[in-house]
Amino acid sequence: MTPEQSKLAYELITNPPAGSKLADAKDWGVDLTLLYANLKRTPSERARSFASMVHSYNGLRDAARESPPSQ
Repeated sequence: MTPEQSKLAYELITNPPAGSKLADAKDWGVDLTLLYANLKRTPSERARSFASMVHSYNGLRDAARESPPSQ
C-alpha cells in the first residue's frame, strides 16, 4: 500500500462516510482499526497470520475433542 493509499484508508476507517457500509460496521461495534492494521500488512504477512490462526484453532479443537465431557 502506498503512503497515499494508507492515509486514505486510515481516514475512511476513522471517519467513515455517513450511510456507508463502514459506518454501519462501526455503528455495530466492529473495530475498524483491525481492518486497517491488516491492510497495512503484505499478502505474505496476512497469509502467515491466517496460517497461524488456523494452527491455533486446530490445536484448540483437538484439545477439546480429547478432554472428557464436563459433568
